[in-house]
Amino acid sequence: MASQNDMGFKPFQASGAISAYRIVALQSDGTITPAAADAKGIGVTQEDASDGSYCNVKLWSAPGTFKVTVSGTAVTPASTYGTIIGGYAGTTPTTSRFTAIGSAVASNGVIVEFQPI
Repeated sequence: MASQNDMGFKPFQASGAISAYRIVALQSDGTITPAAADAKGIGVTQEDASDGSYCNVKLWSAPGTFKVTVSGTAVTPASTYGTIIGGYAGTTPTTSRFTAIGSAVASNGVIVEFQPI
């Protein structure tokens, strides 16, 4: 049976614990994990999820901006960033995926607003 998502938010089961505002990838069994470095993933978690529990993911197709956890880099508005290991946003040498809307100092775990490219 085919389905369609018109809202841009969808619940997925976590494979391993995943924190809120992490970029996630879809696995072949339908679960999600934090996206690998330089991977686009499917969207961003909206709440913490323990292993095996469900959490809402804001899919990249959803309208508006996205909050993403940043690790180890300062964030400057209008600059581009990408996915780094663990589903965080950060600087990446090969691919840019998001434009920063907000700013932040170089600190692990800061949540910043981005617009997908």
